[in-house]
Amino acid sequence: MPAHAVFYKKLSSKNTRYFVGIMICVLLVVANILASQQFNPHMYGYMEGKREDQLSYLKHIWGTPLFSYEINTLKAEQNKELLAEWKKIQEQNNRHISVMEEASQTHPYSPELYYNLFLLYLENGNKTKAQEYLQKAHQIDPSI
Repeated sequence: MPAHAVFYKKLSSKNTRYFVGIMICVLLVVANILASQQFNPHMYGYMEGKREDQLSYLKHIWGTPLFSYEINTLKAEQNKELLAEWKKIQEQNNRHISVMEEASQTHPYSPELYYNLFLLYLENGNKTKAQEYLQKAHQIDPSI
């Protein structure tokens, strides 16, 4: 085999590996860009001022540092209606929690009751108390 054919064969295999490596990098960058563009579906409604989406978004970010920032922004914008609705939802959740905790005293072996308490505490942002009730529900019914 002539020397130039051997050189071309080695060069061709190196180019192929180089090309495949670059294509993998490009695919990973594209996948990263696409994955980072996914927003909370309520975010667009929040920006447009839709009440249901604003409340759903606040529920979604409850318990995170972003929540206090959003509440302070609403206070600065003097969006009293949305703040009043949010406070009403929190008071309603607290009433449901107190009723369910009373019911858990009379029905201590109800996994559904403990699971619902888990969901309410989670929605209110109290993750430690929510985890406590999830553990109780799981002790009664391991399939939860």
